[in-house]
Amino acid sequence: MSTLVAPALLVIDLQALPLGNSKTMPADQLLRSVAALIGAFRDAGLPVVYAVSTGTPVGRTSSAESGRNWSTEQAYIAPEVKPLETEIVVRRAAWSAFAGTGLAELLRDLNVTTTVVVGLATPFGIESTAHDAYDAGFTVVVPTDAIAAPELTAHEWTINRVIPLLGTTALSEDITESIKD
Repeated sequence: MSTLVAPALLVIDLQALPLGNSKTMPADQLLRSVAALIGAFRDAGLPVVYAVSTGTPVGRTSSAESGRNWSTEQAYIAPEVKPLETEIVVRRAAWSAFAGTGLAELLRDLNVTTTVVVGLATPFGIESTAHDAYDAGFTVVVPTDAIAAPELTAHEWTINRVIPLLGTTALSEDITESIKD
């Protein structure tokens, strides 16, 4: 992988509730992979941004007719990947980290041109964030060993069919090496 140009790491939904849906990879393995990337980005002085879900809006879908607000226990960010006080945390009720959060503007203010998207869940938060990053003009990179999903078929479909249309896939170690250059 060539050197990434002006990257930021986007950490999606590594909270207690969605971590229980990490079926394509054990949650502890996912957290280790993401923590290693967070460490590499921090060491390189590059932005790390967290997107956390606040629940589901009332009445927007048939599977969430009553909406859902997450309890404090469900919403906490896993301690292995806890943000520093200086890092950006955006809170959202939509699938994408960009929807209604001002994230595109925040990234542009930081001169970011490349988004590295990690976390949960591959066909939901990861894919929708990658779509919006692409549509906003950012280069998109998704490390396949730092994302997970509740179901293997949807996970593989997103990795093999969707992400290549929006950007590239890579391995975490390749990304870590590319930001050291």
